Amino acid sequence: MFRRMPELVVPTAADASRIAELINARSQALHGLSEETASGVAEWFDLPFLDAAADMRLAVGADGAAEGYADVSVPEDGTPKAMVDLRVRPGAAEAMEALFAWAIDRAHARVSAAGRIQFFADAKDGPLARMLEEKGYGVVRSAYEMERRIDGELEPPVWPAGHDVRPLDLHDGEAVHAAQDEAFVEDWFYNPVSHETWLKGARAGGAGSGLSSVVWDGAAVAALCLARPAHGEDESIGWIGDLAVRAPWRRRGVGRALLLHSFRLFAVAGKERAGLGVDRDNATGAFALYESVGLRAVRQSNTWERRP
Repeated sequence: MFRRMPELVVPTAADASRIAELINARSQALHGLSEETASGVAEWFDLPFLDAAADMRLAVGADGAAEGYADVSVPEDGTPKAMVDLRVRPGAAEAMEALFAWAIDRAHARVSAAGRIQFFADAKDGPLARMLEEKGYGVVRSAYEMERRIDGELEPPVWPAGHDVRPLDLHDGEAVHAAQDEAFVEDWFYNPVSHETWLKGARAGGAGSGLSSVVWDGAAVAALCLARPAHGEDESIGWIGDLAVRAPWRRRGVGRALLLHSFRLFAVAGKERAGLGVDRDNATGAFALYESVGLRAVRQSNTWERRP
């Protein structure tokens, strides 16, 4: 039977709602939730490491419906690694094949022959996993999204002596950004960005919501929690985008106190749940810490790379 392949077109910010809708159709099928908003997708077109004309494609079917989306990005620090985000509507096999072929070509153009190509796939996305396996890729790392309800009597944070927690003030942005880079220097998933990009992300993520916090030890940033008032379309959850404790302040209870403090901020803001993402194999023991404050894994995503 003849299969009509979708047309791959260069999207613009005007397509943000179409992209969000197809991504949410996929996430609804996998988890019964919507993970993106049109405004959130529109921000992708302003990212310095993505050029829409070269790095983004939208798969459009014969009826004009958006069937899939893919982009290829590389870290701002020049690491030879191409990262592919590929998501299609349930059942859109032709769109997945067409976007995969385009993404591989674009990834090869962006990184040297020695560069790595990574695909990120929801653990429940069977069709994508099967295709990646057939193409010679294997899972090299996994991450979880964790959640907990915020109800009843919340445990109060206990701060080490001399530590002061304050709302994030972007006037301190350079110091907070530098502390984050230092704390995540060995994090497998972390890709450093310019301060301009960091500021844009902080503002877009709700830096003015009062939900993000910085822990100070005198004039030094000891830890930080960059939180958002929603996760995708779900405004019932407070989302911790980044939680970092600098090495000299670890093993003192700062991370635990910062989590408990954030849960209370979420409760005051009327959130029903708290959530975050974590590397399953994080060397600092973050997963165990998160479990100790009641967070539980609810979703898993895998990073795939081509086998040698």
